[in-house]
This record gives sequence, structure tokens and C-alpha cells, in this order.
Amino acid sequence: MFKLICGLGNLDIENIKALVKLYAKAGAWMFDVSPFALWALNEAIAEENLNPDNFKYCVSIPLEGDVHGKKAKILSNKCKKCSKCAKKCPQGAISNFIVDEKKCIGCGICKKVCSCSAVKMYDKTDYFDKLNEILKSDLKLDCVELHASVGDKKHILKKLKKISKKFKGDISLCISRKYFSLNQAIQLISEAKEIVSDNSAFYIQADGNSMNGANKELSSTIECVAFALALKESGVDENTIILSGGTNEYTKKLCDELSLKPLSIAF
Repeated sequence: MFKLICGLGNLDIENIKALVKLYAKAGAWMFDVSPFALWALNEAIAEENLNPDNFKYCVSIPLEGDVHGKKAKILSNKCKKCSKCAKKCPQGAISNFIVDEKKCIGCGICKKVCSCSAVKMYDKTDYFDKLNEILKSDLKLDCVELHASVGDKKHILKKLKKISKKFKGDISLCISRKYFSLNQAIQLISEAKEIVSDNSAFYIQADGNSMNGANKELSSTIECVAFALALKESGVDENTIILSGGTNEYTKKLCDELSLKPLSIAF
């Protein structure tokens, strides 16, 4: 099975709806969108007259500091108007030296190519407020994913507990080995399982090379596969593991060679 990530920061509604309609017919199992775009996911499936029960609808909520919850801003007092950032932006989110927040996914490429320190990354902080609004609505929602690519375990567990109290559907925890050793990751997962014991399902999204899905090289996907394999060998049920971050055409081939059978590959 595969999970389509439309982009936590992506609020380009027409883009999201087009992706959902295409990949729903191509066999996607789960769709992951920003909580601000959940309505578009619901609407896209309805417009195609598809059965919503055939899919899992997921919204991602980032912790403060997680790369997936970042947005870019160009500082006009430092910008030299070289347009390097606009040319390299994979989302086409930069025009006239202004970043369109609806299109920006926080990948940070613009910041990397800027030679005059004119790009600032900041946290968009209203995701939890939007989740609370959704939970009071009649929108279909099957899974909430907490993006926790940060090093503060206490903060992760506190937010996970907050989500679990309000939502009893599926819970997914996206973590990266960048911030935790394997033993620390295992301990985090163990404590998280206790918190979500009353939820319908619990998934671990093993995040590898974040924001690198367009890279079609074997090296791009090695990190997430290695992380998932290490989790499996440490006792985590591989049928609860979702691979993400750098996944590409090599991911399944590498999993097959390693006899790794994750629940899903996210792309």
C-alpha cells in the first residue's frame, strides 16, 4: 500500500484536489493533508464519486520546530533581488520576492541558495487550533499524524496525549533518527503506545531524508529504510511502520532485498 503526502504546508487547493483525484484511482490507501486542506480532500473524493470508506483521510500536525511546519519569508531589507530562490523553489511559491504561504511547504531550499541571508524560516503555529475546529465538524477524518522531528521527548508525548484525548481514531507518530538514538526512539515509541492504547490504530512513520522525495537516487531512500529495519529488529511490528522522507522508486526494491514489509510507503 502507499500513502500520498500532499504536503503539510501545501494549501494550493487546486493542486491538492488534482493529486487526490489522480492517486485515488492509482491505488492510494491514505491521503495526508494539512488540516487546512482536509475539506478539499473530502470534496475531491466526492467529486469523483468514489467511496470515501475505501481510503484513510489523515491530517498532519507539526510540533514547533519540526521542519514540516516551517514557512519561508523573504526579508526585504536584505534581499538583493537575484531571484535564485524563486528559480529553485520546487513549489513555485515565490513571486516578486514574496513567498506565497499557501504554496510554501517549508523545504528550506530558498534559504540554502540565498547568498545574502534574506530568507527566514518560521513556524506556522495554528495547526492545533484548526484540528480542534475539524473535530467539531462533520468532515471525514480517520487519522491524525503528529510530526515530531524534534529532540524534546517530553514535549512530543505531551502533545500526543492532548491529541489522543480529543481524537480516538488512528494516530500516527512521525519521528526521525536524526534526533534520537535507536534506543531512545524505541523508548519513545513504547511510551507513545501507552498513551494511544485506546485509539483504533497506531502507526510509526519512520522519517528518513525529509523533503527529498524528488531525488531519484538510491542514497535518498536508504535512511528511512535503514531506520525502519532497525525498528523492526528492535521489536517494533513492521506492519505498523510507514516509510517516508526520501522515498522513491528504489524504496520497495530495497525493502524486498531486506525482507522488510512495512505497512505502507509514503510518497
